[in-house]
Formats: sequence, C-alpha cells, structure tokens
Amino acid sequence: MTRTLEDLKPVLQDQNSQGPSPVYSVEPAKVESWVNKTTIQPGKIGEEYTKTFGHYHTAKAEPELYRVESGEGILVLQKKHTEVGEWIPEKVDQVLLVRAKAGDQILITPEYGHSWSNVGSSPLVLLDNWAYNHSDEDYAFIAKHRGMAYYLTDNGEAPTPVRNENYVDTPEPIWATSQQLPQA
Repeated sequence: MTRTLEDLKPVLQDQNSQGPSPVYSVEPAKVESWVNKTTIQPGKIGEEYTKTFGHYHTAKAEPELYRVESGEGILVLQKKHTEVGEWIPEKVDQVLLVRAKAGDQILITPEYGHSWSNVGSSPLVLLDNWAYNHSDEDYAFIAKHRGMAYYLTDNGEAPTPVRNENYVDTPEPIWATSQQLPQA
C-alpha cells in the first residue's frame, strides 16, 4: 500500500499544503517475526512533518509492537475517551508524543490511536507485528476529525505540537521516550 499526498489531505492541518508524494508505503516485512515494513519519506507537508494517516484498532483489541529500523520519528498516541462504556471519538484522555530512533521498540495498547511522523532528514523505516487487516473504520475516526489531536509542525528549532481544533477538551501533550513506555 502506498499513501500519496492526495490520500493524506483529509488529515492534514492545511489540506492545500504541498509536499512529497508518495508520503509513505507499507509492504510485507522480510524480517523474522515482523509482519509489515512502513517507510515514511522525509520532508514537510506545509508546516507539518510527513506522517502516516493515523488509526485506531477497532476490530481487534490486540497490542501492536513497532521497532524503528532507521531514521528519527515521533509517534503520536491518543487514548480513547469513554463515558458510561461508550467511546467518545471527539475527546481523548491523554496524548503522548514519543521520540524514537533506530533500535527503539514501542508497544501500543488497543486503547490508543496512533500516527508516526518523520522528523529526520532520511526515510523513517518501521517494522510492526500487526497481522490483522485494517478496516475502513480504523481510519474513519481520524479522518472525521481531520487528523490526530495534535499536528506535528516544524517551528525551525524543534517539532512543535499544534492542537487540532476538531477535538474538544484536548489535554496538553506529554513528551516521552520509547523507554518510558511498556516494552514487549
């Protein structure tokens, strides 16, 4: 699967932004115990770093493990908000911005939506163990809200989170490293 700039327009801070295309690709991993290999091109789309579309796992409540093969990235994790057992997609309980580099592994638990951004100058190459197919529903909640709860932009000095106004009561993001999260 290849995602072009046109494919990402529904989740961009500025849907008229220009940038590299294709933005990223997902192909079968040829490394033992890994299922998928994602390669995100370096660069910017407007002020945003190149990124993946973002999704939740809606059909399968299984953790997903990522390993950074090369490059530098930030994983945006946003925790589902529930009220009386019902998921409220326009709210999130927590936003983590996880800095990651080659060799880092990150375990994503089912209650978190996630998207990767390439904040380096070379391709960001990721391996994951997600063996289940994605459904359109996995991406629908992110598309409906025009992206994740925060966009990652370049302010000229460091990656900067910018609140996505399509969510309500969004908490401030927490910066973390992969070592601060649960490990596989």
